[in-house]
Amino acid sequence: MAGEDKIATSYCRDCGGDRRHSVRKSLDRGWDNEDAGINGHDTWEILECMGCGNVSFAHTHWFSEDTDDTGRPIINRHVYPPSPRRAKPEWANELWAGLTRETMWLEKLYSDIYTALGMSSFGLATMGMRAIVDFVVTSQAGDIGPFGQKLDTMRKKGLISELQVDILGAAFDVGSAAIHRGFSPRWKDVESLLDITEALLRRVYIDPMHEREHARAAASLTARTPKRPKRE
Repeated sequence: MAGEDKIATSYCRDCGGDRRHSVRKSLDRGWDNEDAGINGHDTWEILECMGCGNVSFAHTHWFSEDTDDTGRPIINRHVYPPSPRRAKPEWANELWAGLTRETMWLEKLYSDIYTALGMSSFGLATMGMRAIVDFVVTSQAGDIGPFGQKLDTMRKKGLISELQVDILGAAFDVGSAAIHRGFSPRWKDVESLLDITEALLRRVYIDPMHEREHARAAASLTARTPKRPKRE
């Protein structure tokens, strides 16, 4: 019965965060290789979110040779279908509407980044975000030279601030390091880069679209608003 189910905390892709889950089924299996002096443990679970009812499959495992700085085994956990550690912002579903047919690939790449995050493929996600930042900056400044020169052009046009020049420059460097210098970003690095990338997408594609909608609404409102009578 449901009341007898074990309770576990796990990520829910529908709720967009860690939630309490009922463990509907579980299987534990340990293993030991005495000759090699190694051992490990696997746990497989079918989970049901106690909030939205979403069902997922989780695999938790450790291996005696995979340890942290204190010598304790690192507990690895994978949830299927793969889910990112955070949900997309509310405006993400509107991104396509701010793009042209030629730039629609940005929306697909943006979705692929979240898929990569769900599989903890932080390097791939970082490379994808670097591609987005590079393209958006180039589309705004023109293909005029090094990335730093493009950022300076955007600053002179009033499109970004001096602080944003440094922020976008740092994001570009992280992506370049992942592509060319074997840099393996941590989740905190990726989360910061995602904040920067999404802020740029919103600034260039979402906010202008909303401003145009507001302008049309204001014009319609003005047309329907009775005019003040002229004083004689």
